[in-house]
Amino acid sequence: MIISNVFHGFWYCETNEIFNKSEGLLEELNNCLADRVYTTDLQLDEIHLSFQNPEAIKSRVRPYYMAARDMEKDDPWGPYSLMALIYEIPLPERDFIKVSEDKLPTYIGKILLEHLETHDVPVKIRKQFDRDRFIADVRDFFVNVKGCKL
Repeated sequence: MIISNVFHGFWYCETNEIFNKSEGLLEELNNCLADRVYTTDLQLDEIHLSFQNPEAIKSRVRPYYMAARDMEKDDPWGPYSLMALIYEIPLPERDFIKVSEDKLPTYIGKILLEHLETHDVPVKIRKQFDRDRFIADVRDFFVNVKGCKL
């Protein structure tokens, strides 16, 4: 399973070193959790973390489960679907650009864990997704690997 991330609606951050380091941090999270499975009898290929600047983009409150379809005509394997659990996490740009490099893992970890803990997964996958173990693994990454105080 893949833990992917994207930042939407950030203007100043694209040239900022903090922005690049936060993408690297989330890539490390993906590498740490890539070989783990959090579902039983359910196709879940990706957990997508979409960090959105609430000043530019309105984000959904609840996470959602959907198939992202690739309909490229040139794809030799044809169209396929990727089942994803998508979290849209508000991250104010004006606060994000003020974070120092040494406090970045703690800042991202707190925002991410707060969002994961306060929002249930969709009813469609609630019984088959081990939410508590996923949250524990994310917390373990930030505390034990990155040394954050959450």
